[in-house]
Amino acid sequence: MGMLEIDFDICHIQDEVLYFSCVYQADSWKKASSCCIKGTIENYFKECLEAHPEGPSGSKAVFANPSDPDRRNFELQAYRTNIIYDGLSVAFTVTVNNEQYCLCCSEEMELFFKKENCPDTIIGEKSGIIFFQKQFSEGNESFKFEASLLKNYYLAVSEDNGKRKLVLKKNYDEVDETQMFDIN
Repeated sequence: MGMLEIDFDICHIQDEVLYFSCVYQADSWKKASSCCIKGTIENYFKECLEAHPEGPSGSKAVFANPSDPDRRNFELQAYRTNIIYDGLSVAFTVTVNNEQYCLCCSEEMELFFKKENCPDTIIGEKSGIIFFQKQFSEGNESFKFEASLLKNYYLAVSEDNGKRKLVLKKNYDEVDETQMFDIN
């Protein structure tokens, strides 16, 4: 069952009575204007995540030794919510050739970049651009990122034809280094 948040604003005071206006807000995320983490994202192998959004059908997120700084400078935009989740709600964005892209996932477990700015508000309990940033393991400063759209599916590294790329992978309650990332 969803939660309902009610924001009250004082409209006016008349005869020592406070009058309020209220705004009802269903389950949603709102962009946290003061919280944006900027940096490169490294995998377990110390390779940097690079965005290649202009590629055919879905664009790619691959890992490589540093090559093009524009493609590896990510922003993790934090979102606040009225629902309690395990982890900080974030959206990954990157600017390539002066265009901003968001990392998105689909229900078919596909990852792709979409040309758009992070929305100020996202309605609902699930979103293709929201990931929950969590501590990788106790005592470890690395992170893992769960897709809000697909419970128990995390960003991970997968090897394909000798190249490492970003994928979604089901977590089976075990420590999996392919799901470990550092933000530098």
